[in-house]
Amino acid sequence: MSLSLLATTPISSSLSSKTPLHQTPKRVPTTSLRANNTITCEQKQNVGPSQSIDRRNVLLGLGGLYGATATIGNQANAESGGPIQPPDLSKCHLASDDETGEQVNCCPPYSTAEVHEFKLPQGPLRHRKAAHLLTPEEIEKYNAAVAKMKQLDPKDPWHFMQQATIHCTYCNGAFDQKDHEGKLLQVHGSWLFLPWHRMYLHFWERILGTLIDDPTFAIPYWNWDNPNAMTMPGFYTDKSSYPFIYNDNRNHDHYKALMDLGYKLGDPNPRPDQYPEVKLNNLRKVYNMYKETLGKPRLFMGAPITAGETTKEGAGALENMHNLPHQWVGPVEKPYHDMGNFYTAARDTIFFGHHANIDRMWEIYSIMRGHKLEFESKDWLDSSFLFYDENRKVVKVKISDVLNIENLGYTYTSEVNAWRDVRKRYKKERLGRKRSAKEHVQLLPVSEFGTEPRPLKEPIRILVQRPKTSRSKQEKEDDLEVLVIDDIEYEHGQHSSFDVFISKPIEGLAGPDYGEHAGHFNRLPHFHIKKEHHSERKAQLELGITNLLDDIDAETSDNLVVTLVPKQGKVTIGGVFIELQESDL
Repeated sequence: MSLSLLATTPISSSLSSKTPLHQTPKRVPTTSLRANNTITCEQKQNVGPSQSIDRRNVLLGLGGLYGATATIGNQANAESGGPIQPPDLSKCHLASDDETGEQVNCCPPYSTAEVHEFKLPQGPLRHRKAAHLLTPEEIEKYNAAVAKMKQLDPKDPWHFMQQATIHCTYCNGAFDQKDHEGKLLQVHGSWLFLPWHRMYLHFWERILGTLIDDPTFAIPYWNWDNPNAMTMPGFYTDKSSYPFIYNDNRNHDHYKALMDLGYKLGDPNPRPDQYPEVKLNNLRKVYNMYKETLGKPRLFMGAPITAGETTKEGAGALENMHNLPHQWVGPVEKPYHDMGNFYTAARDTIFFGHHANIDRMWEIYSIMRGHKLEFESKDWLDSSFLFYDENRKVVKVKISDVLNIENLGYTYTSEVNAWRDVRKRYKKERLGRKRSAKEHVQLLPVSEFGTEPRPLKEPIRILVQRPKTSRSKQEKEDDLEVLVIDDIEYEHGQHSSFDVFISKPIEGLAGPDYGEHAGHFNRLPHFHIKKEHHSERKAQLELGITNLLDDIDAETSDNLVVTLVPKQGKVTIGGVFIELQESDL
């Protein structure tokens, strides 16, 4: 799908028009979905245009096969591999805030419970709205709902701090994976990141709606990908008017500032005369994220991980981008609580506005892919987690349960996606200036990476060979060109980040500038990893570069100059290479 088609398309409208299952704007009843639960993925390929069936709905229809209730342990899997299973609630242990070295209690306030299978909610569709467009009445309702949550008994699972602790539970090592002692349950850095956070927001929103007895209540989303919303929404910073939404543990210097998606901790705020360029660069980064990943969901969503596996941490492009607003909102002083540290991030209500936007951006990605299932593996679809729901029950939710947001009972209001047509403007304003400035340049020597790991203490410039040059349009559609930064080691208790730039070599030499921004690696202080597991949890960064090479006229180049620029933290790189990855579109 062309990016331009998403100019002003409401997400709900896109969902409603794609198949006969969504012919009306109302959410499809659960029963109508489950009537289709005998249709297989293979059968779907034989369905004609007038009988098309959304595979997401088929998978959702299978959700009732496990029965209404279950107890933990029925799905035991002691072998490595297979879907991630819910943790054993009775085996929660102290988690760790690696920034401070403190052991912290992130266990839920229930250690035994009857676990129910998740059922799709009934009721009216909730419409999540852009935060900067909320009316005073809508903000007051949001403030009142959070107030009720904060005024509950502190031991109540619905209490604000108990709800905030859920993020620590699944992100800071409070549980081992079920039947895999010593393998911490962690939802960041893999294909679990987006669906788990969708589940988290779903229940937080519905609990708030229950507290104020409003089945239509919806949380706002902070769409910082919009040039009109690249500042903190005003109600988050208005302590006097909205005290329950406000959080004082933020970077106050950013309350009125424009957010730069190239921000490094401690950077000065952009000046007003720099706003146009900062906004252009922000939009370009969002555009590139979508354009370079459409054919390969792992590039957008994160790498696969299965039960008991000790794979490399592989955050997708959206998770890497999502870390920047966390850091930008959070305080500049250690230990970076609240938004700047996984352990405490959800104590700030802006966390939920930020993650609602991340969820919205995933939904846009799904629309752009024609709702083609991102991963067909049962290791992904059947991975499941436990949440305390709006009916005061512990429920087991599978990823396959949450792939259709309308069936979850919510949608997003229409917004102009300003990044959709930024490529042409960027090439004219930005790349045009770069090319004219290169008429007289001094060229620099550059060499291959080598075979030994290299600490990223200063910019590293590397000559990297491409697997194939002068690829046709069809070849580019069939196989994506991907830059891989391999075996990344970093300190988990610190902010760690670096930028990646690509340029075309000139007779085997590099120009004086770094070239074009291809992506970044960005990590917050987060989950605890035992020292003996550090070598097992190195990270890998994969960046699609197919379209970027067209922009810099490098398609015929045998090699590329890749420059890694350190920003924060101690980072070591194990290798850099380029490979072709087959597209699934």
